[in-house]
This record gives sequence, structure tokens and C-alpha cells, in this order.
Amino acid sequence: LAELSNADMAVVSGLKLRNLCDLRHEDERKKNSNRQLPDPVPEVHAIGFYPNRHEELMHMVKTATINVDNLNQLCNDAYGRFHQTPNFARLFEVLLRQDAFPTLIHCTSGKDRTGFATATILLVLGVPRETIIEDFLLTNRFRRDLTFLVGKDGDPEVVEALASVKAEYLLSAFRGMEQGWGSEEGYIRNVLKVSREQQQYLQDLLLE
Repeated sequence: LAELSNADMAVVSGLKLRNLCDLRHEDERKKNSNRQLPDPVPEVHAIGFYPNRHEELMHMVKTATINVDNLNQLCNDAYGRFHQTPNFARLFEVLLRQDAFPTLIHCTSGKDRTGFATATILLVLGVPRETIIEDFLLTNRFRRDLTFLVGKDGDPEVVEALASVKAEYLLSAFRGMEQGWGSEEGYIRNVLKVSREQQQYLQDLLLE
């Protein structure tokens, strides 16, 4: 949202957003502040964080000191730890507000933190894992060029991998939920803090 054109601003204004959940770390928000959206201005919720070993990973990509296999392993590890992050519970606090929608959720590249956040929403709605993964993999059709994040000195193959996602990343996240909380439901109740009644509310609201 830091790079919206004036034409983009008009489109976003037409969405009549009520909430905007920014999953970027404070340092990212300061470096690339979002443009001030036009009326109606949504309420902004700064609930972001860096994924596990994010800064180390980005340094290695920028300095071409990591290969694709190692990058994939670090991404798998990061997704496997997402279930430990309380920030996603704060996301659901917003989504469970009266008249919360439309809500926009974003991070910097829109694929990892936002991808996992979207997956958790679909889990709460009762969407099958296979469909969630299929939705997640659409990132590989609509990904953005991440050169602006890592500069031009990185290994092109690694930079391309960084901009992509794999089904195994989300599978690592699901395994983390099960290992940490016994099941998806255990994660939903104990980490996201979404009760059965609240889950039913979101299902009634968002499903056809």
C-alpha cells in the first residue's frame, strides 16, 4: 500500500474498507509507510512481526550466501513456527468486531504472513486443507518482483524462490498446529482464541 498510484487509491476507496490489518514489523512500516487512504478511511491495526530468522534470511539472499534448498528449509521452519505467534489472535479480534468487514490484510510481499493469516481464516471457516493449499499456491501466479527488497546482487534463482511459495510450507504450518496444540481445533481455540460460537458467527457471515 506504500506504492499505490492515484488510480489505485480510487479503487481502494471504492472498497469502503472498515479495517486494515498491517502484518509488517514496525521497522518495515517506518521504512515504507502506507499512503494515507482516501475517505472512508479504515481503522489501521499495526499487528505485525518478523517471521522466525527473517532478517538472517534476507541478509543471506541480499549477499548471495544462501542456496534454494537452504532457503526452502528456512521458510519451512518459519511456517512451522507461525502457530506460536500471538499476532494472529489479534487479527481475529478485529475480524470478530461488529461490522468488521470489508477488512484488508497485508504485509510486505503478501505471501507468508498474509498467506498464513488467510489460511487461518479459511481454517476457521471450515474450508478443507486441500482447498486452502490450492488458494495459497495462487501466489505463484500473482507474485510480485521482490528485487526492491533484496537488491540486484542476489542469486536470481534464489530471489525467484523467495517470491514463490510451496505447498510444503503450509503443510509445515499445519504440522506445527498439530504438534503444538493437538489439532487445528486446538489451535483455533487456544491460540486464535476463537470460540465455537464465534467460529459459527464467522461461518454464517462469510460462507454462502
